Amino acid sequence: MELSYSLHLGNDKNKSIKARQEAKNTPSGTTSKNNNAIQNVKQLGKVNHHNLRQYDNNQELIKTIKGSNDIVKDVKELYLDLFDEARLEYNDKQTRDDRKIDNYFNKIANDTKHDLACEIVIELGNMEYWDEKSLEYKYQMTQVFEQQLEDMQEIVPDFYIANAIIHFDEHSPHMHIVGVPVKENCKTGLSRQVGKTSIFTRESLVVIQDKMRERCIDEFNIAYGMDSKLKEKQKGKNRDITSYERKLFNERVKGLKQEISNLQNEVSNLEDNKTSINKQITKLNKDKEDIKDEIDQKKKINNKIVLKSKNKMQDEINKLTDENNHLKFENKQIKEEYEQLEEKTNYLIYHLNKVFEKLPEFIQKIVEKLFNNKVLTLFGFKHDYDPEERKANQEFIRKHNLFNKREIEKATKHLNDEMEESAEEFYSDKKDDGLER
Repeated sequence: MELSYSLHLGNDKNKSIKARQEAKNTPSGTTSKNNNAIQNVKQLGKVNHHNLRQYDNNQELIKTIKGSNDIVKDVKELYLDLFDEARLEYNDKQTRDDRKIDNYFNKIANDTKHDLACEIVIELGNMEYWDEKSLEYKYQMTQVFEQQLEDMQEIVPDFYIANAIIHFDEHSPHMHIVGVPVKENCKTGLSRQVGKTSIFTRESLVVIQDKMRERCIDEFNIAYGMDSKLKEKQKGKNRDITSYERKLFNERVKGLKQEISNLQNEVSNLEDNKTSINKQITKLNKDKEDIKDEIDQKKKINNKIVLKSKNKMQDEINKLTDENNHLKFENKQIKEEYEQLEEKTNYLIYHLNKVFEKLPEFIQKIVEKLFNNKVLTLFGFKHDYDPEERKANQEFIRKHNLFNKREIEKATKHLNDEMEESAEEFYSDKKDDGLER
């Protein structure tokens, strides 16, 4: 279980109208009494009236653990104990009676520059914690507050306590401490003076509260036999807030509200932009899908075209391959036929040469002169020769009487015989050759 803790100086109800007006006329919004305190006897009487519950009959719900049932009297007596010796010393040093101090309490009560006393309120636990607790359970806090009073005197020795009262009549038990802060070794005036601003500063209140709150929860656990812990300390709760600070706070709150409003407008604009962006994203996604579908469609068409072109090219390749194979086959056949023809031709030429060799010499000369063995034809003869050469050949024949009828008949008969003999030999060789194959 976690409990809250509060230690703070008295609130703004103790400030005089004059002090509040002085605060408004200063740049900082404060007087020298920057923490609210008890400034005069009238305010001290209000504290007495409130703390002692003099307006009702529920006296059993309050408990005085230091001082009496008259806080004003308690403070006056404390002033005598604290400052009368210093007052007498101060008066002894004065040469003029008008500068002497008859009653230091009255002097401070009428001085707007100084606080007459301070009130500190201590509370442990909030209304939610104490709401269902019995009165007997709440009374156990007396032990805790009595220890807090001792702790206060130890931790802040320059704060002298005149009166301390515990209230059990409200939602949460709490203690009111009325005392006088004292500063020593003053250079002007009394050597010992009341000095709230010297004892309770913003920094010192932080230290005081930190120490007091730890001791308070320890004593609470002892008194109640528990193992409770403190809630995290709330900033700004260890001192009173001045009117200037409250003004700054209100201005800051106003500024924050405006910032929140601006942020809300920005959020609204962002939401609108988000909606617009989402629409754009949806459209882009749709466009993306459309483009993807179009790409897929074009891919399909392209694949069909490629496949068709590929098939067509393959068909052409196959056709060309077939044609090439056919041409190869025909070429092979032609080559074979050519080889056969060449073989036959060579064979025939071979036998013709043999016949030619057997002819009479004068016929050979005729043939050589007529055919001029310089040309390669199917039979090794030349058909197109020069007319001048032809004329010379005819002259040769006439000169040698090559066309004598008897000689021609004799030569023809001899040639025929040789031709028949060669033909028989040729066909005989071809017949044998066919058998071998």
